[in-house]
Amino acid sequence: MSETPQQQKIERVAQKYGLEEVGDELVTYWVGDGPDKSVRELAEYVNFRVTDTALRNAGVILDREVVESIAEKLSASDAPLTETEFGDHDVDLSAVKTDLVTYQTVYTYLREVRDIEYPETVQTKSQRIDDLRNLHGRVAKVSRDTTTQLIQQGDVDGPAPRIEVDATALCLDCQTETDLLIYLHNGSCPSPECRNNV
Repeated sequence: MSETPQQQKIERVAQKYGLEEVGDELVTYWVGDGPDKSVRELAEYVNFRVTDTALRNAGVILDREVVESIAEKLSASDAPLTETEFGDHDVDLSAVKTDLVTYQTVYTYLREVRDIEYPETVQTKSQRIDDLRNLHGRVAKVSRDTTTQLIQQGDVDGPAPRIEVDATALCLDCQTETDLLIYLHNGSCPSPECRNNV
């Protein structure tokens, strides 16, 4: 496999700071058994490790939150560097800044260098139906709120109507209309006529 800038960056930085385990950690955190982390979170993790190691090598030991804040500032292209905050300690934050990675770098490293496929989250039928039911609920709420506002503004005559939002499935075999959620939950048209024709 030909080297890529992403490969050179992740592996070079890991070797430079003695963080050879970082590559395997990125894979584990992305697709391991524990809670998955986004590539943005993984980039933040790498940048924390790099910044923390650089500071410790210079004799500066800080709380994690402080190191994370420094790494975040260094990652921002327009953020001022803060070498003066460390007094006599020899901390070359300019060099550290160039060693920080972006989420695009992490993503390309995982996909092209480590050849890792991110597993798609497969929803069950019941989860998809629940999502659809929740969507109907949100549409109903927005519809009620909009109607109430228009009535209050005098654009629509009151009283407010009862608003229900649903979807209907029309069976093309028997022409039976069924609530879409019931149709999906049943797995087919629930009409006895359709079932008898099976």
